[in-house]
Amino acid sequence: MTFTSTLFLIGLLPWFMVLYYYLGIKNNKSNVRTNLILLANSIFLCGSGLGSFLFASVYFIAIYFLARLEQKLKNRWIVTVSLILAILPLIFVKYSIFVINNINALMRLHIPIPSIIVPMGISFFTFEAVSLLVDVFKGKVKDISLLHTYLYLSFVPTVTSGPIIRYSEFISGLEEPLFEADSYLNAVERIILGLGKKVLIANKIAILANYYFDGVAIDNNYSTIGLWIGSIAYTIQLYFDFSGYSDMAIGIGKLMGFTLRENFDKPYQASSISDFWKRWHISLTQWLRDYIYIPLGGNRCRISRHIFNMFVIWILTGIWHGADWSFVIWGLGYFVLLTIEKYVPIFNKISSSIIGHIYTLFFVNLLWIPFRAKNLSVTCRFLKGMFFGGTGIVEDKAIRFLPFLVMAISLCLPWNRWLTRFDKNHYFKMIKMMLLIIIFILALCAVVNSSYAPYIYGNF
Repeated sequence: MTFTSTLFLIGLLPWFMVLYYYLGIKNNKSNVRTNLILLANSIFLCGSGLGSFLFASVYFIAIYFLARLEQKLKNRWIVTVSLILAILPLIFVKYSIFVINNINALMRLHIPIPSIIVPMGISFFTFEAVSLLVDVFKGKVKDISLLHTYLYLSFVPTVTSGPIIRYSEFISGLEEPLFEADSYLNAVERIILGLGKKVLIANKIAILANYYFDGVAIDNNYSTIGLWIGSIAYTIQLYFDFSGYSDMAIGIGKLMGFTLRENFDKPYQASSISDFWKRWHISLTQWLRDYIYIPLGGNRCRISRHIFNMFVIWILTGIWHGADWSFVIWGLGYFVLLTIEKYVPIFNKISSSIIGHIYTLFFVNLLWIPFRAKNLSVTCRFLKGMFFGGTGIVEDKAIRFLPFLVMAISLCLPWNRWLTRFDKNHYFKMIKMMLLIIIFILALCAVVNSSYAPYIYGNF
């Protein structure tokens, strides 16, 4: 079950909103919220399949007992073993097939490929489990319970694709007021905008991106301009898909009385690669900083060690996103760019000018190609067509989609900054409300009438 499924939008979310609204006014006790969250989490996980639900439930319970064992024994070996046990399921599920395929190719063996059920959200709840175990060991989390651990790791808004939150944030959310009228209305607005981003923009522009990437995968030839348009289409698709999910997650969390951390801050307005990663998938960047980068030594060390730390971070970031060498190349690309930015002085001047924005968008768009391509072979063919000449005539599909693509690109401009001056204007508020209603109706119609289109980051 995903946020854009008909079952969730019609069969679960409206009734849950009404229930929260009613109980939030009538009863503001924490046990009411706890029971509601448990109910929502269970329904959501069950909707993703019985096998996924049972695996996740056993995993969440096991993490609680590992955390309790850490609290009791306070031993570094215990936390090391606990962390290994916490990440082993993720490693097996995501990378066993990749490892077997590479062994078969290198050693000319025929090891059979196992059939593996991938539990929904395993990457994200594994990250949260690791943060809980580390924070318990460091004494940042003192009071844990089996129920709260289960609720935290299975929390509906964040379980499939983040934002990655901390146990202490979740617990503090339980203590916030269950219902506030302004917060409730802001949550509904955020959900509608996120739904519109995904269904009305990302899903539509995906047709153009898939046309080029899937076509290159089966050896079709395309024009150079068309391939550039296709790569930009995926750049736009990915942003609206993932930020749309994050908007819905934050909105649903707000409905439940939780203030979740932001995951995006206008990333395509970044003036450098470093700035881009302060704006894109913020919760992942912060998690990697707090639990891997700083423990390795961060940047408070000699230059060679700092470069090594950055290398580790970006190799892990690439591998986490997918079990293929193309993701390793993607991670290495960012490692190289960020290292150059850090240690080549001229980039300080570039980042403060329009050139910084152009250079950032160019390389971000370029690096989304191995991210989207199915393997290195497709990546190479796509890049070859972009830089060394494809056919000369731009494809009709690219021409037809171009106005829509330009419109989507224009939505990445800093409209919020320009429109905030009208926030207190009565007519502006009315127009905004009417637009939200139209977006919701169009998005709901699109969900009902279109085929299932999962979130991109749900695959990671």
